[in-house]
Parts: sequence; structure tokens; C-alpha cells
Amino acid sequence: MTMHLFGAVLTAKGTAANNRGEVEGTASTLQKIIRNGEIYSTVSAEAIRYALREGWQEDSSLTVNRKVLSHRGVELQDREFKGWKDNIDDDILGFMHARKETVSRRGVLEVTRAISTTPWNGELSHNFASPGANPIGNKDPIPYAVEEHHTRYQYGFAMTPDAIEKDKGVRVEKTLLGIQNLRRVAGNHARFLFDFSPEVIVLRWTLDPAPRMLLCFDEDERGAISLARLVSRTKGEVPDIAASELTIGCALANVEGLGELRAAGAKVCDGVKEAVSVIIDRARQHFSATAKGGAKGR
Repeated sequence: MTMHLFGAVLTAKGTAANNRGEVEGTASTLQKIIRNGEIYSTVSAEAIRYALREGWQEDSSLTVNRKVLSHRGVELQDREFKGWKDNIDDDILGFMHARKETVSRRGVLEVTRAISTTPWNGELSHNFASPGANPIGNKDPIPYAVEEHHTRYQYGFAMTPDAIEKDKGVRVEKTLLGIQNLRRVAGNHARFLFDFSPEVIVLRWTLDPAPRMLLCFDEDERGAISLARLVSRTKGEVPDIAASELTIGCALANVEGLGELRAAGAKVCDGVKEAVSVIIDRARQHFSATAKGGAKGR
């Protein structure tokens, strides 16, 4: 019995000026996509995965292969990946040897791009670089502009915990806690701090191999959040998603559809941390039952 874990995350609202696209003249641009005919800002899945690595690196109970060296890149402890099973980052996020493509592992955790919940309307801030701040040795202040977006972001993730190679229960827990406590995503630093931790999280523990819910949040022009699209997938004689499979952690008031999901059988928690704890417990119970079943089978 192979179980799957899917998640949809909604961040708090903040002013994003990070994970930049191409620089246009002296303007630092946000990455953007066209969605429903409008421009939305976006943050790469790689940035989210990078932030997970940083969090795991700070956990003394975990062994990691890649050690983040601030903005200077990462340092590999095992360049040949001979001991990859011992490293949570190699196991969960996967790897590929630069010169031996057959030495590789597909990541157990898959992450979507984060998409803003509201369109980007062209907001810019204008600033001046201090004399001497530029490497070319500027003697006068240099004007520059930064694209900004006051918004929330949503993203989804998927994983099959049974595919984890070692310490399955622990690594599911550390992955979920990493997402719960996500910090410096997409170039966050002192000038552009954006809280990328979840303010609402929808988790689905299921036998269904397809997520069907990865980007399920909508925000209207007044800032109200809706889960109406998720509600619609839990209805019908044979629903696409059984509401009983859903655990929702919400730190917001008046999320449209939340009451309907609770009435249909979803577990709704008062906060994100409680919802994450529920799924961690379910995963541990699953692995415990699987281990007992395997022992009987032998």
C-alpha cells in the first residue's frame, strides 16, 4: 500500500523584491509569468529547495551532503555520492553526478514554482547607490530601480514517503518541518525580508497518485482568500478528492470554503504547526504498520 503526500502552501502577505529575473538597465526585475491573461510574479522551485537545504544544514541531528556557503555557493562533502543514503538532502531532493549521469537519483520531494496570488501592476522603487558602492568605483550616486510586489505566494509539493531510502519517518518529519519553518527563500536578506513560511497549508495523505490540489488558493481584489476550487473537487457521488484525506492548517480568519471542507470531513486545525504534526503522526503510524506487516510476511 503506497501512500502519497501532497501539499498546497499559502504564504503571509509581504513585499517581494527577490528571486530576480534579468536586469534591465539599472532596474532589478522580478521573475514573472502570464496567468489568466495577466502578469504575476513568481519564485522558482529551486529557491524553495535551496532554502530547505539551509534549514537542514542547521539541524545538528541531520547529515547533509551539500553545505551552503552563504552567497558563494555550496560545498559537496561527498562528490561521488557513494554515501548518499546517509544524507537527507541527497535522499529527499535527489542528485546527479556531473560526469556520471547514471549515478543519479530522482528527488522524492517535488516542488512547483511559487506564484503570486495577485497580479503585478508594475510597482517600482527608485534608489541611489552610494558613492563607491559600485565595483567600478563610482564617485557619484548611481540611480537604480527595483521591481516590487506586495502579495502572497502559493506553491505546491508532492512526495511518496515510501520511496525514501532510509529513516523514512524521520525524513518525512524533517521535510514537513522544513516547509513549515521555511526562511530565506529567493534571496531574502536584510533589505528584502519576505516571510515564506505557510500561513495556510493544505495537506493530503492518500493512496491517489495524483495531487489534484497543488495551486488551490484564490485571492480577490479585497484580499479575501478562497478555497472554493478545492471544495468543488470534494463534491459529487465520486469526488476527485475525498475530504477525509485533507488536513488543513489555517492561521487566517474567514477563508471561503473552509467551513464546507470541515463539514465534508476534512480535519481543520487552528494553525499550521498542528496540521503538520497530524500528518507526521500519520506517516509514522503508516511506517510502523508497514514494518509490522513486513515482519509477518517474512
